[in-house]
Amino acid sequence: MAAHNGHVRSKPVAVTLLLAEPAAVVSATEAETAAKLFKALSDPVRIRLVSLIRHSPGGEACFCDLAEDFDMPQPSLSHHLRVLVTAGILTRERRGTWSWYSLVPEPLGALGSLLREGGPLADRPAALSDEERNKRC
Repeated sequence: MAAHNGHVRSKPVAVTLLLAEPAAVVSATEAETAAKLFKALSDPVRIRLVSLIRHSPGGEACFCDLAEDFDMPQPSLSHHLRVLVTAGILTRERRGTWSWYSLVPEPLGALGSLLREGGPLADRPAALSDEERNKRC
């Protein structure tokens, strides 16, 4: 440090401020659960089904109402709904001859936690200086 006119001058130092704690790394169990949910949602028909059911009156929809929105055979639509029920994204209740479907919020909430800003899949790594980058591996 050099003194100039009675003032001490120092070399500027880069400072990184963390405004929030970085997200934890996803555990093996969490990763397996999330992968099953993503796989169940990996079809545009299933995404539409979840959206239609979520926005249906009372948060539930009858198979007969859902079938009107899709130009596909009944067995194909039943397959897509079964995949979502098996993954735990939807529940199914039989009422007479019809099946009624409703959304289970927790699985989608878990995916939202992974993908939200600051979450383990969306958290941005801290910037490294060239010196720090050269020290790695």
